[in-house]
Amino acid sequence: MDALVREALRVHQAGNLEDAEAAYRKVLTVNPGHADANHFLGVIAFQVGMAEESLGPITKAIGINPEKAIYHCNLGNSLQALGRSDEAIASHQKALSLNPNLSESHNSLGSIMQKQGHLEDAVAYFDKAIDIKPDFAMAHNNLGITLRNLGKLDEAITSYQKAVAIKPDYLDVYSNLGNALKELGRSDEALASYRRALDIDPGLEDVRHLISSISGETTDIAPEKYVRKLFDDYAGRFDDHLTNALGYEIPTLMRHAVDTLPDGPESFPRALDLGCGTGMVAENFQGMTGEIDGVDLSPKMLEQAEAKGVYANLYLADVLEFLEGPDARPAGYDLIVSGDTFIYIGKLDGIFAAARRVLTDCGLFVFSVEHLEDGDFKLLPSSRYSQSDTYIEKLAAENMFGIICLEPVVVRVESEVPIPGRIFVLQVAV
Repeated sequence: MDALVREALRVHQAGNLEDAEAAYRKVLTVNPGHADANHFLGVIAFQVGMAEESLGPITKAIGINPEKAIYHCNLGNSLQALGRSDEAIASHQKALSLNPNLSESHNSLGSIMQKQGHLEDAVAYFDKAIDIKPDFAMAHNNLGITLRNLGKLDEAITSYQKAVAIKPDYLDVYSNLGNALKELGRSDEALASYRRALDIDPGLEDVRHLISSISGETTDIAPEKYVRKLFDDYAGRFDDHLTNALGYEIPTLMRHAVDTLPDGPESFPRALDLGCGTGMVAENFQGMTGEIDGVDLSPKMLEQAEAKGVYANLYLADVLEFLEGPDARPAGYDLIVSGDTFIYIGKLDGIFAAARRVLTDCGLFVFSVEHLEDGDFKLLPSSRYSQSDTYIEKLAAENMFGIICLEPVVVRVESEVPIPGRIFVLQVAV
């Protein structure tokens, strides 16, 4: 049996997962208690995206041989993929109690800490993984991600460069390296890194978006995959970073704009938060809305929003698709709010038309944009969009909205530079 498992493992490591799975199952028909065969069968399930199905075989392997550190490590990876972080941490800690030099568990614990916002702890775990295994390309990449989140861009770039030196076809690193270079204003180097990523995988629409933002090409909208990944990665530290690092006050300013309307409505039975994120805007409109629904592209942001308990319903969807779909219920909302959503959507024609259809008579449409002086909309080097006053005014007129408030604001402060924007309050004209 051991010889059969070794041969199956050889096939497995060569990337032939289907034949490897068949070989492991053949071993288990003869000896259901073979620990390695159970373990590797679970590993294959994890590799093909079936984390839930991987738990049974790996847990069985641990039951047979609880002293094998790598079993606990891979169980931890499956648990983390399922969002069961506390159990994942316990599994990796058990692995390290059996083998303190298991670099894979140090790397995995670093990833968990990084996603939870414990960045200094994450750095310590990645450093340990690299100390044990200097050619661990994934750990170098993960360390780079964490250093970038800490604002240590030069150190992040060094980590990314080490990762690609070890593994020249490491796709994710080229995108990450490009992002860090772009943030430092090293545009030509960033473009080269992004283009290297496209050489490896020409289907990367998110990378094409980043290239467009640097090269001056304006597109209509950021790709869904780009926005989802951006905010899934950001969710755990979103509120704190916006408020404390970027001086973000848009939700408060939106509420103030509505509160100070002359003869404005005092309450709204049904409201909709477009691109709701973690729920910062909805929190600021509490007491004014009867019930409020939220829609967002990011599952992780919706998890944060749900935990706040301010929404009647939450929907995982593209905002335009939601507005045009059955859940929006035509003429069903008295108020639509959207804070910093349109910085990821350049062309707003469809949004305005759909918003008008789902708003009640005299309903309000309240939103923020980054300000553009000339033209309709533009993709900026920041990879965000800006819109002009004249463009918003044109869309309002075309869709029977009256502009009852146009408030110049600072939408955020980046690198000590205030980013100019606008808060608009539109009302359905009847």
